[in-house]
Amino acid sequence: SYREWGGTARPPQIAIVDWKEVPTFSEFELLRDAFAARGVPTIVCDPRDLDFASSRLTANDVRIDLVYRRVLINDIVSRAEECRALLAAYEAGAVCVANSLRCKIPHKKAFFAVLTDERRSQLFSERERAVIRRHVPWTALVRQGNVRLEGGEIDLIPHLRRHRNRFVIKPNDEYGGTGVTLGWETSEAQWDGAIARALAERERGWIAQEKIAVRREIFPMCANGGVEMRDMLVDFAPYLFRGALAGFLTRLSATGLANVTSGGGQVPAFVVTGKMD
Repeated sequence: SYREWGGTARPPQIAIVDWKEVPTFSEFELLRDAFAARGVPTIVCDPRDLDFASSRLTANDVRIDLVYRRVLINDIVSRAEECRALLAAYEAGAVCVANSLRCKIPHKKAFFAVLTDERRSQLFSERERAVIRRHVPWTALVRQGNVRLEGGEIDLIPHLRRHRNRFVIKPNDEYGGTGVTLGWETSEAQWDGAIARALAERERGWIAQEKIAVRREIFPMCANGGVEMRDMLVDFAPYLFRGALAGFLTRLSATGLANVTSGGGQVPAFVVTGKMD
């Protein structure tokens, strides 16, 4: 990202930027040490520690070439004055920001409603449409009226009420499982309440998304002074850079939500060749 942005420092000075009080701060320190061990100088700093002057972004007098942005865009918007230096440097193109602010677009879950809306299929090539059909669950904004599903018209709200076991309702712009209602794990009254809330908060934006089958496996867990075998949901997400595999994010959960903040756990992934006895 830094080279494509036009950066010339070898190596660049990296700053991992997020609030000092976030619970993931220890992760940033591990990353700092890992980058430094590879010869890339790295600091961890709070957005409030940044200063932008004379086309230079600095933190405690250290000039920064590349920002690894971990501070959430929602926080940047709501606490814009505290992020003023970061925003000014970004707007001026004075620093490379990995996790560009442009990534907010696909972060919005309504993005998937655009991809799966049959009325907008002409926006995509046949190859792209095939990828969407294979990998993206059907998604629609929760609103009164008709939508297209599987080649036909449906009245969305009655359809959601009749088929709650097939759908999940989510806020358009949240993370960590906040506000997510899984139809197949809720009562009829709870599901109706989620629909009513989504309709009442139209400006906030809510989406309904079709359920997809998620793999489950048996894993050993340390519990009660021993080891227990438990059936766990597996969230296995590959990292791709320039179209090439570059690692995995793997999470396990005993519930339908794999988010760590919702009770899921992040675990290492190993590539195992051949069979083990």
